[in-house]
Amino acid sequence: MLFEHEQQLNRIEQKVDRIMAAQDDINAAVSAINSFLSDVSTAVQTIATELEGGGTAVDTSALNAAVAQLPAAQAAIDALANPTPAPPAEAPVTQ
Repeated sequence: MLFEHEQQLNRIEQKVDRIMAAQDDINAAVSAINSFLSDVSTAVQTIATELEGGGTAVDTSALNAAVAQLPAAQAAIDALANPTPAPPAEAPVTQ
């Protein structure tokens, strides 16, 4: 009888150990999430401050030039995707 109780106690202790280990994993995940949220909050505040203050002017001339080239690039891609069929070759004249 005593042996059965010891086995039950061992099983209970093993289950408690697994539960505690799982809780440690959960606690670590919560800590990581909270740290991430804190970092995001700080970044958002920094961005908001920069936007309110006008920040540094951004030179978009290279971006504008690249965007201006997009229609030609799209036409070239469309031409590759939908090639114009070549006219049928004429049969050779045989005598």
